[in-house]
This record gives sequence, structure tokens and C-alpha cells, in this order.
Amino acid sequence: MTLLPLSALREGQGGRVVAINGGRGCTVRLMSMGIVPGKKVQIAGRRGGAVLVSLDGTKFVIGRGLAMKVIVDAGKEG
Repeated sequence: MTLLPLSALREGQGGRVVAINGGRGCTVRLMSMGIVPGKKVQIAGRRGGAVLVSLDGTKFVIGRGLAMKVIVDAGKEG
């Protein structure tokens, strides 16, 4: 089990969301995007400080601060 913040992954890497380490507003915002524990996410690219995330065939950008609060298990990509 390799637990890392989402922001630490490189382009093309992914993992399964384990936890969201943030306050209520942060958690609600991420969960409304579909980033919930148990979901597989992948880094599709980087745009400056932002991270391009691929989730269930949809791509969207989140800021580095939010990406740091998402903890993923990089050992469970598949």
C-alpha cells in the first residue's frame, strides 16, 4: 500500500482514492466532482500548479491545494 497525495503522482499515474484530508467545504467540493473514497483516478496532465484529473472517462482540472488533500493508494491502479 503506497499512500500519496494526488498532487504527488506523475502524469499517467493513478490510484484509488483512500481519504480526503480537508474540512467540510473541501470534502463537499471534491465529492461533488466524484472524487470519493474507492474511486479510481488518474493524472492526465499538469497545467502550471493545477492537476488535470481523469475520473470515469471525464477530465477536469483541480488546483494543487485541493489535490494535496486527496490521498490515494498508488499501488491499486488496476
